[in-house]
Amino acid sequence: MPGHVTHHGSVLRITFDYDPRLVEMVKGVPGRRWNPDDKVWTVPTAQVVQLVELLTDEGFTFDESVQALYEQRKDPGDNHYTVSRLNAEVRKTLQSAFPSPVWVVGEIAGFGKSAHKPVVDFQLVDRDEEGRTLAQTTAVLFSAQRKRIDDKLSRAGEPFRLEDEVIVRVLAQVDLHPEWGAYRVVVQDLDVAYTLGEAARRREEILRTLSVEGILKKNRERAFPSFPLRVGLITSIGSDAERDVLNHLRKTAYAFQVTVHDARVQGRQTESSVLTALDWFASRSHSFDVLLICRGGGSRTDLGWFDSVALARSVAHFPLPVIVGIGHEQDRSVLDEIGWPAATPTAAAHMVALQVETSLDRLENTWTRLSERATHRLEQAAQHTQHHAQRLTRSSGQLLSRAERDRLYARHRLANGARVLLRSAGQTLVERGHRLPHAVRYLLRGQAHNNAGIRRRLLLATHRQVEREAERNRMRVHRLLQAARPLLNRARTERMHAQRRMLRGSSALLLREQHSVLTRMAQLPRAVRYLLREQDTHYTDGLRRLARGSKRLLAHERERTDARAHRLALAHPHNVLERGFALLRSEEGRVITATRHAPRGAHVEATLKEGRLRLRSEGPAPR
Repeated sequence: MPGHVTHHGSVLRITFDYDPRLVEMVKGVPGRRWNPDDKVWTVPTAQVVQLVELLTDEGFTFDESVQALYEQRKDPGDNHYTVSRLNAEVRKTLQSAFPSPVWVVGEIAGFGKSAHKPVVDFQLVDRDEEGRTLAQTTAVLFSAQRKRIDDKLSRAGEPFRLEDEVIVRVLAQVDLHPEWGAYRVVVQDLDVAYTLGEAARRREEILRTLSVEGILKKNRERAFPSFPLRVGLITSIGSDAERDVLNHLRKTAYAFQVTVHDARVQGRQTESSVLTALDWFASRSHSFDVLLICRGGGSRTDLGWFDSVALARSVAHFPLPVIVGIGHEQDRSVLDEIGWPAATPTAAAHMVALQVETSLDRLENTWTRLSERATHRLEQAAQHTQHHAQRLTRSSGQLLSRAERDRLYARHRLANGARVLLRSAGQTLVERGHRLPHAVRYLLRGQAHNNAGIRRRLLLATHRQVEREAERNRMRVHRLLQAARPLLNRARTERMHAQRRMLRGSSALLLREQHSVLTRMAQLPRAVRYLLREQDTHYTDGLRRLARGSKRLLAHERERTDARAHRLALAHPHNVLERGFALLRSEEGRVITATRHAPRGAHVEATLKEGRLRLRSEGPAPR
């Protein structure tokens, strides 16, 4: 039984078995109401003409009161339409043109305004490549169909949600709302595969374009800094993604400096907003080490806003490593393929913290190895110094022993020399004592001989003079004789005085010689003692100088050892970095000591007192 219409007072009661199509038809009648207690639809009697004409073709029956009311209200002579009748006729025409639902593709708009209502009204929009609206139509989704579509999405793993700016393919019935005269489509089903397939097709097309341009892996080929402490973050300020990143970095023990730039990470404005943020960070890239692009969780279709050629090119050419954490573990966007992918914002922050932790561990291991080497060198130097000290001690002992032997030997030689000198002096004295009488007798004989010769010469001279002068001057003989006598007397006296002087001189000479010998014999022990004291003093001073020299040598060696240890400590990399220097390493981790190790364009890592820098070589500096 299709259905029946009866007249009750001011309303018409409609009863029929449940049929969604009939329900939609009745809903198109102005003033209709559903009575849940009696499970019937009611329509005002003013709509009797529209209701009868609408349901007659559906096989409904009408009681006599309804038919009489219809005949009364129907005016066959009028050639005009009421608005209700016009809308009803148009609705029938549409239903005749589209007797069954059709598949419609469009972008959802305005869904969020009535998403909380049982019946959701929204628009399906066609847009051109630049986002301008080409056409749109009103769509309506009733609670039963919405529940069926939600269950379908849930079974598919909730790849996306029904929300604004999502392109969908829906099965819809073309209809017209009689009360408003508004054309609309009533959504009955959703093609989940179309939305996902369209997003995947667009993503693959963008990736092929980027691969042809050769920039697909350009950003990931950039060297990741060892200590990325200056972090740039592009996300929606106040979002869960921002809180997750900041909370995770705060929990670490490292001094991260995070700069957040607000951006839309969902919707049509995502591309322009993120591009603006990328340009801002690119112009200040020298102040940052790494950049994060993050958003909270969402559906798979939310990733579509990051499937942009412009965004991909900007990230590929960005001067810093870009970590992309947009909240999906299984699905990936184009930016995930271009940048450094992370499953979630927390994972992106963890990647940065892990890099710092790994680099710090590597630096600590290097420091430990350097410390061990320095300690080993110091131990070797200490052993070397100790060995030299032992050798010096043995050498000093040997020198002291040798000096003591030399002193004893010199003392022994000095004593023997003194004894030899004493014996020689005694022998000399004895010999001189034996020679002295002979010398005296020799002197006396010589003096007597001289006196006799003088006398003979005088006598001979006198005799000759007398003989020569006898004939010429006899008067002078007397005077000569008189003169000769005093001369003889004086000669005799002089001889006697000479003999006496010779005797006194011999005695005095002998006495002086004896006194000299005795004096020298008395002075000889004092001289020997003086010489021995001087020798002892000399050796004592030598021993003192040797001890002082040994101490000075030991102190000098100790100072040299301390100086070497100080130089080794100063040469330690940590102290070198403390003084403002930097340790340069190549991408392979080797220390750079010459300009040829860092040619033009090579990436260089500089380790400072606090943190590391990522540098690029411009080649050797001009001289």
